[in-house]
Amino acid sequence: MDSNKAIFTVSIDFELAWGTADRPYAARLRRLCETERREVVDRLLGLFEEYEIRATWAIVGHLFLDQPAVTSRANPELYYASDLIERIRRCPVEQEIGSHSFHHIEMMESECPRARAEADVAECVRQAARWNIDMKTFIFPRNLVGHLDILKRLGFACYRGPEPHWYADRRRTVRRMGHLLEILAARTPPAVMPREEGGIWNIPGSMLYTPSHGARRYLPVWMRVLRARRGLDEAVRRRQIFHLWFHPTDLAGRVDAMIGGLRRIFDRAARLRESGQLAICPMRDLVPAGSFATEKEEHAFA
Repeated sequence: MDSNKAIFTVSIDFELAWGTADRPYAARLRRLCETERREVVDRLLGLFEEYEIRATWAIVGHLFLDQPAVTSRANPELYYASDLIERIRRCPVEQEIGSHSFHHIEMMESECPRARAEADVAECVRQAARWNIDMKTFIFPRNLVGHLDILKRLGFACYRGPEPHWYADRRRTVRRMGHLLEILAARTPPAVMPREEGGIWNIPGSMLYTPSHGARRYLPVWMRVLRARRGLDEAVRRRQIFHLWFHPTDLAGRVDAMIGGLRRIFDRAARLRESGQLAICPMRDLVPAGSFATEKEEHAFA
């Protein structure tokens, strides 16, 4: 890593309705997914172009498919998104496309058999290859890590590990309360560093850009922005990584306010980049040189 610069990386879990298809509240989030499809993705791409940010889009593989003319699925446009993927690929500022599994399956080894995990991820790789996309980054659905050896065998070089918080391994209710307390206290998100685990590089998250729906819609956007700015400053101080992540659906409850918050975060990052203190790059560029089977890129870490 360049000892004189910190790194800012942005990763996006792009899943539309697949992210909640197995949840009882799926129907309540359908409107948000519709807003995500209709508006949020294009506005995000506009921000990335404006601020010259190469982000990592981890895409549920089923979204690569074209919507069939006849289907029994309700709201099929929320399960197919080849048109949106094409827009991501055509962004004037090149975006990285990684995997978020094919069907948004939970991949922790205690719950997901090896055969199922391998078949699912292999299908995502196969669909991406039809688009001439060589995926190197994997983001686990719900951040439930498992089967790293399968990812390595299928050509992945890195993944996003859970944020290093005291509540990371606690049950869901404790995690949500811990996250809420950190926001209310405007606690500085951690700066992180890549580490090799199971032959693949873990690039942990630093901060979730908190969703704007449910009870969290009452959280002022400025609280999210303040924490992110503090995270950027902490990364600069330590010359490490600030890793911001979110789902496009997270922005769909209050699109203008949430996009405005991202603009303020990106503006701070751009200023730090202009001053020579920060580099902005996608996750795959954080993999140490030589970790790819064929090395064709310059990376932030050597």
